Amino acid sequence: MLINDAAIMLPTTDRWLLACVNSPAMWFFSFRFFPHKKDEALAMDIPYVERLPIPPPTPQQRQAAEASVQRLIEITSAQHQTQRTLLDWLQVEYAIEKPSNKLLAVTELDSDAWVSEVKRIRGKKLPLTAAGVRALRAEHTRTIEPARALAAETLNLERTLSDLVNQAYALTPAEIDLMWKTAPPRMPVPHPPER
Repeated sequence: MLINDAAIMLPTTDRWLLACVNSPAMWFFSFRFFPHKKDEALAMDIPYVERLPIPPPTPQQRQAAEASVQRLIEITSAQHQTQRTLLDWLQVEYAIEKPSNKLLAVTELDSDAWVSEVKRIRGKKLPLTAAGVRALRAEHTRTIEPARALAAETLNLERTLSDLVNQAYALTPAEIDLMWKTAPPRMPVPHPPER
């Protein structure tokens, strides 16, 4: 694989580092201290990346982060396989050659939205039959509902990692609240619900 000068490879398998650099706290920090490019992209230049403040974890934080990151890797692999399988099925069974953005984010679709999107893409020239609708709903139950459960688990794991990183930085509740109130665009994890 080849990369250009806009990418950096970190030669490590340290999952704590992975948790830190993908955390909301790090995005908040980077957004304020890294040079900005077009469309709010950040210039991940080596001099800036080398100075990222990575907090040392406690043994408990490291262990919890490593377990969460490992589970996220497993879920991501499963989700990618599910997406490939569904897109192949839609191509073979429903003649959908080019999936829409909605079909690419299938875990966001309930059963009705799933059927509606397939119907919309097929158009009036290829209407769905009753059997086709039934098969789509059955596939949603069999494949998409479990993927949606994994997506919810992913969000919980990402929030757990965010909390661990915030603890390692010794952020106070007031600082965490300020981080979310002044959050830059595209935070890697959605704002947690109020407790």
